[in-house]
Amino acid sequence: MSIFGKTLASMGIGATQVDTRLEKSSYRQGDFIRGAVYVQGGQVEQRVDDIYLFLVVQYHHEGNHAEYVLDEFRITEPFFIGPSESKEIPFEFQFPYDVPVTTGGCPVYLKTGLDIRMAKDPSDVDGIEITPHPLVHQMIQLIEEIGFELRGVTADFEHYFTQQPFVQEYRFAPLLRFQDVVDQVVVVFTPHDHEIDIILKVDRKAVDLMTSMEEALDLDQRMTRFVVTQEEYESGQLARKVEGLIVKQVY
Repeated sequence: MSIFGKTLASMGIGATQVDTRLEKSSYRQGDFIRGAVYVQGGQVEQRVDDIYLFLVVQYHHEGNHAEYVLDEFRITEPFFIGPSESKEIPFEFQFPYDVPVTTGGCPVYLKTGLDIRMAKDPSDVDGIEITPHPLVHQMIQLIEEIGFELRGVTADFEHYFTQQPFVQEYRFAPLLRFQDVVDQVVVVFTPHDHEIDIILKVDRKAVDLMTSMEEALDLDQRMTRFVVTQEEYESGQLARKVEGLIVKQVY
């Protein structure tokens, strides 16, 4: 290959290409993700110093579009890829339990890159659907059975301590007997392997002068924290406990 051909490869023209293929496109928080990176050689032999995967979350805040890397994974040692040669490199890793769910308007994607010496970095981007941890999903159903309806998942950038830019809040609207006394219930779930930490906030409805003053001063929210295990959920007693916590914050 001529010097001109090598120069074009360094600019990304006729150079090594990368394509990441996932086992599936939808995962729960904490799931294992499996797939393979397919590397296709270009017109000249090139040294690949690293192949890395970045788990990236996009979000909007105060009118600005931003993204952050939630985690990154190096999946191979340096190697050479010959002209038109193909390589398949399988991988497996676990999603963090606190990866945001994409229902909340926060796209999550896996970005693949090759670190190629003296060459433009080719990359590949794959969007991923993230759904709630199984125990979080069960808790959502339980709260709805108590008498609420999930209306959305939003990002909060101010009121919680976290290493990430934001925390996701699950917002529930009251139905049935809670409609007259509750504006909404806001829940923050922090999943772990077999349990979840929960922050539950009840936004009380203004029904008299006192509660109207509390609402005007932004004092109408009551909060409680507790932990739920899979065993406790399966005991069948959890609905009564959560309903009692909500009632306690209302009256």
